[in-house]
Amino acid sequence: MSRLHRLSSGRLAGLLATGVVALSALASGQPGHSQPARGQPVPQDTGRVETPASALAFAPFARRAGDRLVIAHYFPSFSVVGGTMGPNGDYYDQQFLKTSGENFKYRAGRGYIRERPMIPAGGVANDDAGWSVDVARAARIGIDAFGIDLLDLDGRHWHSAMGVMQAAERCGCGFKVAPEPDMMTLQTIPADRLVQALLTFAKSPAGLRLGDGRLVVIPFAAEQVAPDYWQAVIAGMAQAGQPIALIPDYVNQRNAAALARLTWAGARWGSRDTGAGHTQNDLATSLRTTTQPRWLATLAPQDMRPKGLTFNEAQGSGALASAFDAAMAGHAQGLHLVTWNDYSEGSELEPSTATHHAYYDLLAWYIAWFKGGRPPAIARDGFVVFQRNQVFNPQDSSRGDPWHNVGAAPLANVVNVVLWLRAPTDVTVAVGGNNRTFHLPAGFQSVNVPAAVGAVSVRLQRGTQVVAQCQSPIAIAATADRHDPLYGGFSSLRGCN
Repeated sequence: MSRLHRLSSGRLAGLLATGVVALSALASGQPGHSQPARGQPVPQDTGRVETPASALAFAPFARRAGDRLVIAHYFPSFSVVGGTMGPNGDYYDQQFLKTSGENFKYRAGRGYIRERPMIPAGGVANDDAGWSVDVARAARIGIDAFGIDLLDLDGRHWHSAMGVMQAAERCGCGFKVAPEPDMMTLQTIPADRLVQALLTFAKSPAGLRLGDGRLVVIPFAAEQVAPDYWQAVIAGMAQAGQPIALIPDYVNQRNAAALARLTWAGARWGSRDTGAGHTQNDLATSLRTTTQPRWLATLAPQDMRPKGLTFNEAQGSGALASAFDAAMAGHAQGLHLVTWNDYSEGSELEPSTATHHAYYDLLAWYIAWFKGGRPPAIARDGFVVFQRNQVFNPQDSSRGDPWHNVGAAPLANVVNVVLWLRAPTDVTVAVGGNNRTFHLPAGFQSVNVPAAVGAVSVRLQRGTQVVAQCQSPIAIAATADRHDPLYGGFSSLRGCN
């Protein structure tokens, strides 16, 4: 699916052109605009404080596994804190989450986004500290690098990219960054200008490199420019003494064969529903017919966009599981996690206010499995649950304008329970007063039950012993003031939050 949100710069330009927001307000208020505070203490232990060993049912695989890379796409518009945090919150609270935000710009979707980044205990002073939190959280579960979406090469997005890179440099945890030039917005930039931007990453000790020393470069929508353009970029970087490993991230694979001779591997942005694995299989199959068969599998949790009134049906963890299965079956060289923090697409994996740590914890499992080559040992019983806060009906006019399913999978309102079990267990899932019990073997398991209005709870039992139980912090409401197809979540190992 193409990324239709490549409009952040255009969105800001439109606001300025209409006089809705003053430039000074943007510079001080929106995420990514506070000035980095040099030398301030870096919360390097944030990842371990938020995610102690007891929060996961297994041990995360936090170290790098050679060139089996795990890279999370980082969208610079959404840092942990949105500008200044005041008594009424920050820019997320005051604008992005409200129907009235940005002068009712997203009235049709009744808000720009449906959740925001989770602020760690103790708060976040500014964007600089927020970028350090992002790095610490990602490193904790074995992500090797952020692939930073370069929407511009000298504006506010570039400023944010440099802030993230500096946070990785300060971390001391081996975390890296890779440039992801966004060719939807940079397609008119001369190749030599892009080379100069890439050299900034090459000069940083946090630049992601392969074992052979080449800098990893992952252009999004690489097919937007001709193969000769990438030949010029590769030559320019080599001439500067900084050879690169090009990993084009295709929206459309039409130039994959032509680019193969120039690349180290390929990736495809792909679909976001329960058939996501089919898209990834198609990429792997097509690259096997070229001179470059390596590929990175794209994993995304879900996709829902209030700004466009569109959604894909993920069935909780279903989209993520489908793509991961394809990665393992197709012997992917790496994982491209899409995305760490693009809240405008609802594809965020970062700990957030509705999804909490549910996708984050599940992702830690998949990363450990991918890097270790086998499922990790289960150290303790636990589960995560994915559910909506409503029985989503995209045509319900009481909740606003109709939404559209842009994926191949049909709408399915489910409560999805993902479990780590050390022994056979009876699992009872109660939804809206209806109970269903599953008799599950030991291991990694997943079950779905139909969503219904009311409370959601899960109980694990072996004989007379209750092993774990939770009532969801998310009730499924009978009425709602807006459409919300986002799957939220919680974990039994995090106090049912």
